[in-house]
Amino acid sequence: MLLAFLAIALLCAMDAAIKLGAQTHAVITVAFMRYLAGTLIALPLLLRFGKTPLSADTLRGHAVRGLVVAAAAYLFFYGLWAIPIAEAIAISFIAPLLVPLIARVLLGERIRAINVAACLVGFGGVLVTVTGHSSDMPTPNRTEGVAAVFVSAVLYALSIVLLRQRAARDDPQAVSFLAAAFPALYTAPFALFAAPLPAPAALPLFALMGALGTAGVLLLAFAYARAEAQKLVVFEYTALGWGALFGWWLFGESVRPEVVVGGAIVAGACLMTAWSERRKAAAV
Repeated sequence: MLLAFLAIALLCAMDAAIKLGAQTHAVITVAFMRYLAGTLIALPLLLRFGKTPLSADTLRGHAVRGLVVAAAAYLFFYGLWAIPIAEAIAISFIAPLLVPLIARVLLGERIRAINVAACLVGFGGVLVTVTGHSSDMPTPNRTEGVAAVFVSAVLYALSIVLLRQRAARDDPQAVSFLAAAFPALYTAPFALFAAPLPAPAALPLFALMGALGTAGVLLLAFAYARAEAQKLVVFEYTALGWGALFGWWLFGESVRPEVVVGGAIVAGACLMTAWSERRKAAAV
């Protein structure tokens, strides 16, 4: 649970870096450079610490997950461009509600009432957090943006379950490397031929995206190899607190009272899961 908590913090920092990059570059360029940088950073870790070779089964599994991740990332980045950030986050948090069902179908995990309740409470915290938000900015692509974020959330839920499936079989270093390599491969043709190349001055920012993303995925791989997907997915809700912190620090975004209240509810949902796990361990 601690590894998942830290991973979400790193990935939220990566999102803040992505937001900075998207202000001056095309969305597809940002997506490609984020995964290219992640690949280059993860490769030495794989060569140095990887314990098993990349088998054909490993490559096939991550090729499928990489396609899901690439599509989810691009659609979410597009949604962030088309609609307000808070609204995009609220829609995207339907993903944890879908994880137990997908995990049941793909992994055979039993759906526990406490995990479903924690996800519902956490989603309630998300709703509280985004209440009171208003924007006077026109959104001509609102319908497309809402649809993009919705589809992205479904794909992200699927990617979480696929990560759990691969993390139980593969080294975390392999998971981290392939989680960046395949999305980079899939987005490369669009970024190289359909959008301007990134400015050299932006390369350090893209390198930071890759480092944060690699570290976050690596920690998630360790976490999902040690706990069920439906137990850890509730920690996705802590992204709201990290998002508010990075938004205030980097972009001067104010933290509304609703964010504080919603964050407290989300924390309560996390505690519900942690308490359930502790009571289960004590009973063994």
